Amino acid sequence: MLVDVETRCPIDLLPDRETGTLAARLAERTGIEIACRDRAPFFAEGATRGAPQAIQVADRWHLWHNLGEAAEKCVYRRRGCLRPMPAQPAEPQAETVTAAAAARA
Repeated sequence: MLVDVETRCPIDLLPDRETGTLAARLAERTGIEIACRDRAPFFAEGATRGAPQAIQVADRWHLWHNLGEAAEKCVYRRRGCLRPMPAQPAEPQAETVTAAAAARA
């Protein structure tokens, strides 16, 4: 699917995921400045052939997805350095509450 990322409106639905199809559709549309795409090699090739003047950038979803995966792998590798949190008491002790109340009276 081709989408205008500024207006967020669909422009075209491609019949397949072939390099030639994408290149032909992009070549029909003059003035493309930026091609926002995922990292599939056929998208890179199609964008290069169909809109050689366009700068190619990774789309936002894939950037966040890749960042999340990288952070998860980093934390997993360093999990031995993490210490467990100390146990927190569920409720304050009844004696402490009673003593504080008695002190105010």
